[in-house]
Amino acid sequence: MGLTRKQRITVNVLLTGTVLAILDLSFLSPALPSIMEDFSIDATTAQWLSSAYSLVEALIIPLSAYLLGRFSTKHLFVAAMSIFSAGSLLAAWGPNFGVVLVGRVCQAACTGILLPMVMTEIVLIFPRERRGTAMGLIGLLVGFAPAIGPTVSGLLIDSVGWHALFLIVGALGIIILCVSMVVLETKETATRTPFDALSVALSSIGLLCILYGLSTFASTGNTVTVVFLIVIGAALIALFVVRQCKLDQPMLDMRVFRSRRFSSSVVVIALTQGVYLGIGTVLPLFVQIVRGESAVMSGLVVLPGALLSAAMALVSGKLYDRFGVHVPARAGSVCALAGIALLATMPMDAGMPVVAIAYALCSIGVQLIITPCNTWGINSLSNTLVRHANAAAQTSNQISNSFMVALIISFSALSSVIAPTATELEAAYYGDKIAFIAAAAILLALAAFIAIFIRDRETDTIVG
Repeated sequence: MGLTRKQRITVNVLLTGTVLAILDLSFLSPALPSIMEDFSIDATTAQWLSSAYSLVEALIIPLSAYLLGRFSTKHLFVAAMSIFSAGSLLAAWGPNFGVVLVGRVCQAACTGILLPMVMTEIVLIFPRERRGTAMGLIGLLVGFAPAIGPTVSGLLIDSVGWHALFLIVGALGIIILCVSMVVLETKETATRTPFDALSVALSSIGLLCILYGLSTFASTGNTVTVVFLIVIGAALIALFVVRQCKLDQPMLDMRVFRSRRFSSSVVVIALTQGVYLGIGTVLPLFVQIVRGESAVMSGLVVLPGALLSAAMALVSGKLYDRFGVHVPARAGSVCALAGIALLATMPMDAGMPVVAIAYALCSIGVQLIITPCNTWGINSLSNTLVRHANAAAQTSNQISNSFMVALIISFSALSSVIAPTATELEAAYYGDKIAFIAAAAILLALAAFIAIFIRDRETDTIVG
């Protein structure tokens, strides 16, 4: 790939740590029943192992731009892997649920640091004309890890138990930590970004209110409280943005949004990824409730799409390097629309191969959109703004994911209005159908946006 030996070593170490963190994120689901049984807790309590992970990761990501401006890559990576390994070993010991939860929070903090840091460092290592391939490589690994994670986790849990699963993850983390301490070079950062406590407070509390409100919107009966939390969170984030614009050395530099290309890419990626996650949330409900299939079958139905999505990340990155953004992004729009149209028009007795093909088309299309648009947006910024761009984009994705899942799930509840006399099974089918139609409408609007605004122009300039 035209990299020096030191650069290849750096890329390999960073990606290995990231893959372990992503794998760990997907390891938990098969372990939940065993954890519930061992600690005599219900599913709602056990789900906090996932919810707390997502919330902590989301709170850390906006701080990543500050951390990258304050500390060297080696120091950050070593710190992140140290926290990750300690959290894994703590969870492995886990004499009670609270200790396991603290261990998961430590792991989440590591992931929140690693993802934006690795994306930033690898983008800066590769020349602009090869960044599509670089982003595709990240997408391949980040997509492949969660595709195989639940299967690997299930096998380990059945053979050695969930305590040993965390122990193995912790041991791997320590190995990566030791290797990174030896092979990574310490480079001083160009600037020492000052710490601004008010910015951290506004960002953290604002995101916590928004994400918690959105995540409970479809399940809680207290709509007023949820809306209040979301409004308060949005107001705090608005104050955070205003403060960043006034600071000489902001924690998150809002100049990234002066780039039309970057702003457009953030909108497209956030909405596309959010819709895709919403589809992935509704699809298992269709498979298990409407079709009466097992949880294993619902996992097998999405597996081809997940694997193809991971592979397509690398392909779409190479397509961007060769043709620019418009060819893969428009092709992805058509492919994703074909997939969601198939899902929206499925009969009640649709076979599992049809469901798998429809989801695979969505997965391929989404990846053809995300990787090229991400690279296209980042390439419109100077290298000094890349860390801020990654932090801003991933924070936007976190909010959009929560919002889209809540929105699409809410649409599925309209079945009682549209078909009040339907049986319980028919109501579930109509609800899923409405959700897929809503997702199709959003993707259609995105396809129009991509056709009009997502294109390479000779007049585009580098911002920053």
